[in-house]
Amino acid sequence: MSKPIPDAVQAAPSPVRAGLPADEMYVGYLSVPVGIRRFLRVFVPITLWVLCGVAMVVARSQRDPGSAVWDTGTPRTLNGLLVARPYPVLVTGDRGDGKPGELLLVEMGKHGTRGRAAAFDGKWVSITGWLLNRDGRRMLELEPGDAAVRVTELASGASLPEIPTARPLGPVTLRGEIVDSKCFLGAMKPGEGRTHKECATLCVAGGIPPMLVSRDAAGTATYYLLADEAGGPVGAEIEALIAEPVTVAGELEMWGGLLRLRVASGGVTRLAGGTSVSAGR
Repeated sequence: MSKPIPDAVQAAPSPVRAGLPADEMYVGYLSVPVGIRRFLRVFVPITLWVLCGVAMVVARSQRDPGSAVWDTGTPRTLNGLLVARPYPVLVTGDRGDGKPGELLLVEMGKHGTRGRAAAFDGKWVSITGWLLNRDGRRMLELEPGDAAVRVTELASGASLPEIPTARPLGPVTLRGEIVDSKCFLGAMKPGEGRTHKECATLCVAGGIPPMLVSRDAAGTATYYLLADEAGGPVGAEIEALIAEPVTVAGELEMWGGLLRLRVASGGVTRLAGGTSVSAGR
């Protein structure tokens, strides 16, 4: 038998009957209260417009990642003289754009190709891979497998091109950012900045040629291939300063068609909060 309802409860007036406002709490199986609907109609559109505005401001404040292109379609086959040091390049009459010059060579992934290139140093070869390019700087990522690099015959009556020689341009101190050339020339966007630091450090440690990107007041970039004082591959001492604002001091030279900077001992200095931190050897 059910218990009788106390008289006090039976006599309690309903909030609605008493003229009081209904509870505005949202309950999933009931219709949305009028007050909440009114608030959402105003708050949600305003919030979305504010978020769109913030996104546009943030996007416009970012540096343009540039026109770097990585042609991952059909591999290209190019012929030329392979030079293994300080970083492997193909000296060719056609870099894939109909122009002569030097084409940097790398392997797939975060790996340089000094090991494979050493066996073909100074030889006329045919190389197959995928092109990367940015602002006229070009690179070829080699296909995996031994067939990607093979010695071939020169055309009848042709002679080997000369190995690039260094033409001194004098001592310089430049400000910029050290990047790994593969990502910067097209493998990644962006291929620079601190968000790319870990990737760039692994690439350089794996043998990808490091490059200094220096910009003038107008934002125009100049690219410098980094080498050690003797003109060989730069050592691991720069790795901690990759993707940081730095100054680099050394001897500048023109190596074929590439600007090469032979970094002085302790010549890389990080600029941060007015404090300079040097990379020693």
